[in-house]
Amino acid sequence: MKRNPALNWLVPLIAGLAITIASVGLFSQGGDGSFSFSTVYGDTVEIYGQGIYRHDTSFVAALSNGTDAIALFVGLPLLLIGYMSYRRGSLRGSLFLIGMLLYFLYIGATYTFSVLFNSMFLIYTALFSASLFATIIALTDFDIQYLASKVTSNIPRRGIAIFMFVAGLGTLMLWLSELIAPIMTGQAPVNLGHYTTMFTHGFDSAVITPACVITGIYLLKRKPLGYLLAAPLLILCTIIGVTVIAQTTSQTLAGFVFPIGVYIGMIGSWVVMGAFAVGLAISFFRNISETTQH
Repeated sequence: MKRNPALNWLVPLIAGLAITIASVGLFSQGGDGSFSFSTVYGDTVEIYGQGIYRHDTSFVAALSNGTDAIALFVGLPLLLIGYMSYRRGSLRGSLFLIGMLLYFLYIGATYTFSVLFNSMFLIYTALFSASLFATIIALTDFDIQYLASKVTSNIPRRGIAIFMFVAGLGTLMLWLSELIAPIMTGQAPVNLGHYTTMFTHGFDSAVITPACVITGIYLLKRKPLGYLLAAPLLILCTIIGVTVIAQTTSQTLAGFVFPIGVYIGMIGSWVVMGAFAVGLAISFFRNISETTQH
């Protein structure tokens, strides 16, 4: 991957924006405390009433705090590690950097479109924009033929392809399980609250699921693009697994207790998927022949 000067300012910009967003999310104060609110569907939800998430539901505020913690204490250090490796000309580091850019693109979109409008909106939008164009630049600058030549024969190509199919289609099925009944009955999804739509469900179904399935097909056909797409998607799945643990911990500390079926079927699925992604990502990177580029 040739080094693009644009990434030399986009990556530090992303890091600065992420620090600002996560720090404000975790440590902002103020507000009158929680209160009840009636939605347009006639449901009553609890509004958090504190800090930057004062207008969000308590459920989403706790979830967002889990995301903030992982972004600040896990995502940011990994982004900087990937960036420094990329700067040294590392092939593995360049792939890792793309994975971290994809992660910040994902949470940038989530902050922009999922969190109720607040004074950080333009910062959320800036993170989304910077991450989007940094990811595009990093992907389009990559020499996929060169990458394919550095992939060893021991790479678990079929295993990663199968994981991509399961992760992509499994995510779609999980979200459909929460959407089909409300769509059929005209009722609000359980976690809609006072929001206008289910952004994560829509984004994952429209973007992440097709990306995973396409990557799986490309891997089975030994197309070079499959290797390029596999690395960042494995990294994204890994960090999402960790994020779900942090989100669930944050929600538990906030007093939310879920039915055992949710812990096993919904939360457990993301954690297990993340665990598999860790193993496959390690195997993937071990089977990339490292070459320093100057």
